[in-house]
Amino acid sequence: MNLFRTLRGVTLLGLAGTSLSGCLSAPSYSNTPEIEFRDVKVTRIAAANGNVGRDTLEFVLGFRDGDGDLGLGPEDLAVAPFNTKIGGHNNRGYSYNYFIQPYKRNPVTKAFDFFVTPAQPPFPAGVQGEYDSQYPRLNGADGRAAPLKGELRYKLPISLDGTVFNPGDVFRFEISILDRGLHESNQITTSEVTL
Repeated sequence: MNLFRTLRGVTLLGLAGTSLSGCLSAPSYSNTPEIEFRDVKVTRIAAANGNVGRDTLEFVLGFRDGDGDLGLGPEDLAVAPFNTKIGGHNNRGYSYNYFIQPYKRNPVTKAFDFFVTPAQPPFPAGVQGEYDSQYPRLNGADGRAAPLKGELRYKLPISLDGTVFNPGDVFRFEISILDRGLHESNQITTSEVTL
């Protein structure tokens, strides 16, 4: 009877150890980052005391990456390919790793049209990628390769002075990100935002 109890205890302990080690194994994600749209929040600052109104759009993305090589730090920006001014997603260099393209709703057709800053003499019109940006390293200073999952938040300030953006304009945005291995994520489309 004691032998049976002992064997049963060892078996239960073995099963518990197996299930525990199964819980502790690293998740299996692709080394190409994957993102999902979670939210876009608008913070409004009304025009006052001679200042124009301003909206700040905060994009919230969920992300996961198999080797965790997300973001750029100062040490990355000092070396190739991240210190170049050509190549990359919009041929603006690899120092940009957060790609954001606005689409403005046409008030007549209701379609969302590709948007760049209109020409404002003496300044020329904007270019594709003019809203691209950069996010910092997400995996800490040690840079060890490990799966990484979380939320990435990015704020885009918009001046509502009427030269480019006007109160009541409706936009949506296409966003993707790049990792240090130069793998570009899938592209997501945000919900509509009214300025």
